[in-house]
Amino acid sequence: MHSLEFLDYIVIAAILLSLIGVGLYFTKKGGEDMDSFFVSGRSLPWYIGGTSMIATSFAADTPLWVSALVRSHGVHYIWQFWAPVIGSALALVYFGRKWRRMAFVTDVEFMEARYGGTPAKALRGWSGAWGAIIICPLISAWVIKAMETIGREAVGLSPEYQIPVTIAVVAVAILMCGLSGLFGVVYTDFIQFILATVGTIILAVLAVREVGGLDALVEQLRAMKDWGGNELSIAPKIGGGEGQMSTWNAIGFFGFLWIGVGLSGAYQAQRLLASKDAKNAAFAQLLHTVVYYSLMAWPWILVGLCSMVLIPELGVADQSAAYPRMIVMVMPIGLKGLLVAALLAAFISTISTLFNWGSSYLVNDIYRRFMNTNATEKNYVAIARVATVLMAIAGAVISIKADNMQQLLTLAFVLGSAGVVPGVLRWLWWRTTGKGELIALVVGWIMAMLLLFVNAFDNPFTDKLFGAGINDAGLQLHLSNDPDLVGARMLLMVVVVGLAVIIGSLLTKAEDMNRLKAFAARARPFAFGWRPVIKEMTVVYVEEEPFGRTMCSWAIALFAMLSILVGVGKLLLGPRGLGLGLVVVGAICLLWTIRRVQKDCANDVDEPDFLHNK
Repeated sequence: MHSLEFLDYIVIAAILLSLIGVGLYFTKKGGEDMDSFFVSGRSLPWYIGGTSMIATSFAADTPLWVSALVRSHGVHYIWQFWAPVIGSALALVYFGRKWRRMAFVTDVEFMEARYGGTPAKALRGWSGAWGAIIICPLISAWVIKAMETIGREAVGLSPEYQIPVTIAVVAVAILMCGLSGLFGVVYTDFIQFILATVGTIILAVLAVREVGGLDALVEQLRAMKDWGGNELSIAPKIGGGEGQMSTWNAIGFFGFLWIGVGLSGAYQAQRLLASKDAKNAAFAQLLHTVVYYSLMAWPWILVGLCSMVLIPELGVADQSAAYPRMIVMVMPIGLKGLLVAALLAAFISTISTLFNWGSSYLVNDIYRRFMNTNATEKNYVAIARVATVLMAIAGAVISIKADNMQQLLTLAFVLGSAGVVPGVLRWLWWRTTGKGELIALVVGWIMAMLLLFVNAFDNPFTDKLFGAGINDAGLQLHLSNDPDLVGARMLLMVVVVGLAVIIGSLLTKAEDMNRLKAFAARARPFAFGWRPVIKEMTVVYVEEEPFGRTMCSWAIALFAMLSILVGVGKLLLGPRGLGLGLVVVGAICLLWTIRRVQKDCANDVDEPDFLHNK
């Protein structure tokens, strides 16, 4: 049954055409050269960069995933979504402006700035290929899966139309980012952010009204026989009980996942590198951290809670269908189309970022670096557009082969955790070497094969943990669907790869001192891990911000975000007095953080270019 009316389709078509229009408008500007196509000519103001980070983080899959977690386990389980706020707060007070100062096209250029010789080249080439061929298509596939769910549940598409329609929407994303590069991506992100914010708030308000208000919602949830009301608690519940986050997952998400957000770069680094200056980069990170982590999830949570009352009959396998079904149930004609269009725009926003981000690796870190170093800028842009199409095809193929979104999420977390320790040590410890990272890379690859493909042991625990094997059809990818073991896999990867990079670095020759001095002059890392290098510098080394003060700033920023996050939840679900107090305290700490960031950025100065190969 079709869920939308003619007016809804008109609204959807109008918004999609407007996104294409933005792409066409920036075609000339985005196609000028590599900097224009991949980092918007380093011209983004903080509000465009920040909303683009939010819009990219909020894909079509995100409200479906959050509402499904609420239905399955309760509000407290959303800490899987909230945990990266720890790293985002660190990026806000320290690493955001550092990425902008680097003036790279991609974050993996970092390898040849930090290390020298063949190992640096190998790491850059591998990291670029890994991001372009594995990570970006993998995440694209996950987002495409969510798009299929929206098409089925909210639009009412029959199975035979789902793939053609999805291809058509992906084609819009290809057209937009292929023509205009990051310019088109970030400015359509701004439109998508406005649409999504307005649409999700309206849906939440209408859903709450449908159940009789917030107090009535809480009362009905507490009365449910199989959902005693404890799941309304916001504090994370860790242990082995029903509906609790496993200890393994708590270690994985709170102990390791957040680190990558603050240090690793990825699409956030792309937005920071595209900012006007360090100040705009820092405030883009501020906007993203406050809005996305402290505020954005609550409308989705409310819709998930309301769906427990209005559509309790959904089975375990259909939990992700709750959000689009709520759109159909409570949104009036026109507004229904607006929200579906917002979700489509969110999908296009995220998928176009992944296409642009992945193609930046293919062009900047593989083609330009190793295959054709002397081509014209127009040639590089042309290759970038071809690479965009290739990224789209790869994501679509993986999406067709994947069983579900959770499987793809598990795969991304497990593979991504291998870079946690190397990503930290590159910044903090002068003795980390390119050869050490190569050793860790080989070890991580072996671990990935064990975790994903080979059932190397014959006992129930390892069978469940590794979740894969060799059957009559040969070697196959088969992840265990037990979400409680995601953290266990992450921990295993982090520990093994971390030990490998430390031992490998100590057993290999230190990097060239001139390179290390140049890196320290530009990046200005914490002094405690770079003292042997600082002693060799011919100029007075001024630590950008002492370690202790940075940790204090980080703690206050994190407290601000968490206070606002929990406070908003308490204002909605009670007790409201506590919620108001937390919001006020969080706002005060946030103001202090803003002043701190302003002062740090005012003292920020550019240092001479350091050594890296284009």
